[in-house]
Amino acid sequence: MRQKTSLNVIIAGGGLGGLCLAQGLSKQGINCEVYERDTAAFSRPQGYRIHISPAGSVALRDSLPSSLFSVFDETCGEFGQGFSMMTQDLGELLSFQDVGEPPIDPVALHRSVSRVTLRRLLLTGLEDRVHFGRKCTGFELNGESVTALFADGTSATGDVLVGADGVNSAIRRQFLPNAEPYDTGVTTIGGSIPLTAGVVALLPVQMLQGPVLIAANQPASLFMGLWKRDRSKDAMLDKLYGGEWRGADEQAETDYVIFGYAARHTHFEVPVPLSQLSQDEMHNLLRKLTADWHPNVRKLVELLDTKSLGCTVLKSSRKVEAWQTNRVTLLGDAIHSMTPFRGIGANIALKDAAQLSRFLAAAESGEMNTLEAIAEYEACMRQYAFAAVHSSLQAMEHATGEKGLGFTVVKTAMRVVNTLPAVKRKIAARVSAD
Repeated sequence: MRQKTSLNVIIAGGGLGGLCLAQGLSKQGINCEVYERDTAAFSRPQGYRIHISPAGSVALRDSLPSSLFSVFDETCGEFGQGFSMMTQDLGELLSFQDVGEPPIDPVALHRSVSRVTLRRLLLTGLEDRVHFGRKCTGFELNGESVTALFADGTSATGDVLVGADGVNSAIRRQFLPNAEPYDTGVTTIGGSIPLTAGVVALLPVQMLQGPVLIAANQPASLFMGLWKRDRSKDAMLDKLYGGEWRGADEQAETDYVIFGYAARHTHFEVPVPLSQLSQDEMHNLLRKLTADWHPNVRKLVELLDTKSLGCTVLKSSRKVEAWQTNRVTLLGDAIHSMTPFRGIGANIALKDAAQLSRFLAAAESGEMNTLEAIAEYEACMRQYAFAAVHSSLQAMEHATGEKGLGFTVVKTAMRVVNTLPAVKRKIAARVSAD
């Protein structure tokens, strides 16, 4: 057993992964400080619902104080355990509805959670450790320490620097300049539809058990998922935060359908990049692209909140071979950005945070030295994270690739599998491992 030490960890980036790491380190009694570029916790919209996988659920349980995890567990949305694939005519291809085996760990469940609520919970208890308006621009290694540099001219020095600063990470750019994510050639247009009884009547019944992915005949796909929370659970948030939490991002806390159309850049057939289109133009484009789809889908497109529409060019990381470990490391999108097609990107970041917390706790206790702990984390992370990147990319390519005779064969195969519960259970178990 080596001599115990007292670590000081600097975390650049206050997104879900960075905050989960700070919670995990604090739970272990390790000193840490988070530096976030945003000027305040909710200075910009945080997005909509997010899927938390069994692995993500376990990571949150391991990182959060039990009282906060209980609030997380109680305030998750409904309709989280299933997933279905359908045709553009809303014919069922493959549906996973309660086909998996009950988990050994009752925490290891699929969940749907509000990003706003989750971010609020991850910030709780860290108020004096999160520093806003501090954009990290790089770092300096100083032998036994590392200094993070910020755009405002300030700096912070510690024993370990963790780059949790997202897909455009300045830390990754300096540390691993050859690991920049690349443009996958796919763009999404996303938005939301306020959830009313009339909207529910238009939805495929499968959506009452989980999200739906429509595999279109074109090189495109459509993702739809519900966000709906039992409003009696809001009382728990009122008790914890007063009424302030409701104002953080009111739109993202109301009930809605999330809507995301993805396709190759060329499929949109517009003369300018999608980012240059107005929201009204994006809405009209979606009307055109779904003109021959099921009438209910077309009605849902009409009901989209135009002001919610935006587009995103999907990027992905390539596998990075082992690098020389030092006092700088990375987690989440900063090192393994992936497409949203498996819905696991945030979960892998949460898993990173829980794993890194565990290894740094071993370093602080004297079980291993700091560099050994970081090296063990990185070796572990590279294995599961880049497997997830590859899986996510494959799912995107299948959903947005050219559809020909092979697509007809694939649809037939999915329909056959859909009649085989034992096969679906095996697939569900494999998917849940992420």
